[in-house]
Amino acid sequence: QALVKDGVVTGDTLVWREGLANWQAYRTLAAPGTVPGASPMTSTTASASATVGTDSPRTLTESEFFATDYAVRIGENLSRAWRAFTRHAGVMIGSGLLVMFIIMVVSVIPFLGGIIGIFINGPLIAGMYALYLRCLREGPVGVGNAFAGFGPQYMQLVLGKLVVGLLSGLSMLPGIMVLVFGGVLGALMKKGGGLAAVSGGVIILGGGLFLVGALIAMYLALSWCMTLILIIDKRVDFWPAMGYSRRRVGRHIIGVFFFMLVVSILSMLGVLALVVGLFITMPVAFAMLASLYEEMFRDFHPSVRG
Repeated sequence: QALVKDGVVTGDTLVWREGLANWQAYRTLAAPGTVPGASPMTSTTASASATVGTDSPRTLTESEFFATDYAVRIGENLSRAWRAFTRHAGVMIGSGLLVMFIIMVVSVIPFLGGIIGIFINGPLIAGMYALYLRCLREGPVGVGNAFAGFGPQYMQLVLGKLVVGLLSGLSMLPGIMVLVFGGVLGALMKKGGGLAAVSGGVIILGGGLFLVGALIAMYLALSWCMTLILIIDKRVDFWPAMGYSRRRVGRHIIGVFFFMLVVSILSMLGVLALVVGLFITMPVAFAMLASLYEEMFRDFHPSVRG
């Protein structure tokens, strides 16, 4: 019941208990009125066909869960995000503007802005995800939910954002180093009359390495794109969250890539619409990502941290 109250287990979550031949949706086993969002008629009908015994429903194990599949439905997730926006436009716009304002103000602080950002950006972004998940799940929601990242999972969110960024960026480091070396070599050869072709070759090599590194960085960032939302929603540590994200995204990484491309285009349209469009496109884009997360991890229930 605690998982139901927190929105982890929904009416559509597949569950099992002793005596059942197959996995069934939770709403078909729940007592009347215990399924969030279900009408009394639905709950009564469901309980007439099956009742919950004293045994708690058994959720999917980790290996069972990662053997399941999901679909990347861009249109469906956009529709779901839009419905959430029409119901909660005020809190979604207000919280988005507030978080964006905080991040922008901190980023322009001389010398300390980057350091402060390390400690607040991850929790703020995760808080936005937590808020939009509540909107999608039709739970009670307020602007304060946007700061949920500054709770028990704070340090894990800081580390998750930092480690994902560092590991993704490291793949481009060899190319950058070779490019810098080629530039320095070229400057020295001009002064000393050496062969400029050597410098040019080094720069071409560096450019190739940088391009390969950028592709690797894109792949890693995409693979770990669900890390922060997993940390705050499932209350797991950052390292397991990165692994969970990589395993799940990896099943449909091309589909997820095009999904992210659509989300990026949607955000850019808001900028083109005299920035005012961001009031709509940014919340909808965040809600689309939260909706995709629901598709990926709805039935995933790792051990909850205390």
